[in-house]
Amino acid sequence: MTTPRPPRLQDIADRAGLSKATVSLALRNHKSIPPPTRTRIQKLAEQMGYRPNPLVSALMAYQRTTQRSRPTDLTIAMVIQFSRASPDWRYYLSEDLLSRAAERAGELGYRVEEFWVPDLKLTGERLSSVLFARGIPGVIVAPLPAARGHLKLEWANFAAVAIGHSLIRPPLHRVTTNRFLAMLRAIRQLRRMGYTRLGLAMQENQDARVDHQWGAAFAWEQEQAKPSERTLLFLAGEQDWNERQFAKWFKANKPEVILGYDPQVITWLKNLGRKVPEDVGFAHLWNPDRLGQFAGIYHDPPAIGAAAVDFVVGMIQRNERGIPAAPQTLTLDALWQDGATVRH
Repeated sequence: MTTPRPPRLQDIADRAGLSKATVSLALRNHKSIPPPTRTRIQKLAEQMGYRPNPLVSALMAYQRTTQRSRPTDLTIAMVIQFSRASPDWRYYLSEDLLSRAAERAGELGYRVEEFWVPDLKLTGERLSSVLFARGIPGVIVAPLPAARGHLKLEWANFAAVAIGHSLIRPPLHRVTTNRFLAMLRAIRQLRRMGYTRLGLAMQENQDARVDHQWGAAFAWEQEQAKPSERTLLFLAGEQDWNERQFAKWFKANKPEVILGYDPQVITWLKNLGRKVPEDVGFAHLWNPDRLGQFAGIYHDPPAIGAAAVDFVVGMIQRNERGIPAAPQTLTLDALWQDGATVRH
């Protein structure tokens, strides 16, 4: 018995009374095809049992991005809500993330262009117009200055992915590291090193930016510890993140090692007559590199940058635009990095 041949694009086109090219665009949800036509063709394809060949789809995606009639360096916008002149952006973003994102885009036939929005003095509406007019199909939203941030663009025109958790509206796909597991990894490493009384000290905004994963993981672990080894969390608002409040917390809780974001803690400890790491350890929760100046968690920003590019390029090639109905989060593992700020 002969196996029936699976339906092809031409079969759907014949049944619908349309061209093969129109059917192809409709099945890719291309905005050049009117929505009613797209819906009709997609339903017809489903009824006929049509399934795209993944090898052919991959080949066509490659051809669409390498045609001579199109630019050979399709642009992806890296939207950054910091001024380039301000040092603050380095707390949330890094040069090696940006450089690796650009490098990865080049490997895929694209390029990344950075849009430092405050420096350009662009509203969301104006930025959307600029990107659309230039034919930029993809947007990567860099971490925002504050937690629970919003960004208004004409999202229907772009494939978009956010880095981190600071953008909550709109709910885009995102690439990040799992801070809850990273905190547990740091705590377990410190306990293996012999530390028993651990303290968490950071600005509240740093915890809010990651949906309170830092504080939740630390608080959960403290519940498992002996009562004599527990400390209170020092999650300070911007006004309370200062040496006086830190000293008050430190004297009351007497931690043997402090987990935090701000290396200024080391100076504050020195002013209290404590040496790092001889008297008190410090574990950096956003370790900037793997050189060993600090012990702590390394989030591998280059890997995050490359993953964000891979994510958005895949969306571009699948012609996915707009705010997703079911946002996905690609979570990378953070790593422990030994360093000079803890005892060995």
